[in-house]
Amino acid sequence: MIYKVYPSLNDFENLSRLKVESSDFANNFDYRNLVVNKPWGYEYLWFQNEAVAIWFLYVKKDHATSLHCHAKKRTSLIVLDGQVQCTTLDDKYRLDTLGAVVLEPCVFHSSMATSENGAFIMEIETPPMKGDLVRMHDAYGRQNSGYEKTNEYSKDFSLYEFFPFEEKDYTNWCFRNVSIYLTSEKPKPDHNTIMIVPVSGNIKLSSKTFIDSGEAISFGAHQPLYDSIESKNFQFLVFSKI
Repeated sequence: MIYKVYPSLNDFENLSRLKVESSDFANNFDYRNLVVNKPWGYEYLWFQNEAVAIWFLYVKKDHATSLHCHAKKRTSLIVLDGQVQCTTLDDKYRLDTLGAVVLEPCVFHSSMATSENGAFIMEIETPPMKGDLVRMHDAYGRQNSGYEKTNEYSKDFSLYEFFPFEEKDYTNWCFRNVSIYLTSEKPKPDHNTIMIVPVSGNIKLSSKTFIDSGEAISFGAHQPLYDSIESKNFQFLVFSKI
């Protein structure tokens, strides 16, 4: 299941009273080949191009990210393993493996791992702007603070499950029970494919709907709507169950 969430009046009212700054340091820092420690777990940059930045998150059981929003970028959250409760100011979304929520800019949200071994989440940000962060509430005292500084960065990869996406993985990358591949060809619907995410270019569907880079959409054998994808110079991430 993929949920699409737009900002509400509640989001705009809360954002208007908070300090909104975009950190130039975080926006310009090269996050490749390191892990960022978080009080709820850790995260690292998995893949990035001009259109999207894709982060790999591990959230410990019963821990949660801050209640925060991104004022200028869309975020797609895709659960790769475990169960997650994504909470906004107006609703709650329970996500199992390959469940997703697409959050438009300004939607305050928090992700809590509810499964026994925690949860792994893929976070796709469009455009890549790591400094675009507004924290409203945080169980670890980080409200009103920016993105983590260099003292929380680590290159001791033995402490983490660290699998950055590499060119050799483009045709197939597997994590737990999920398979992901990158392609510049129109995906073919089948019974295993769950969703696709364009990571460059946008897509025009037969319904004349446009899907932007970084936006997760359902895709499978029973969705002929996507037979008429029209796009040029695009790439997809394709998510399937193993």
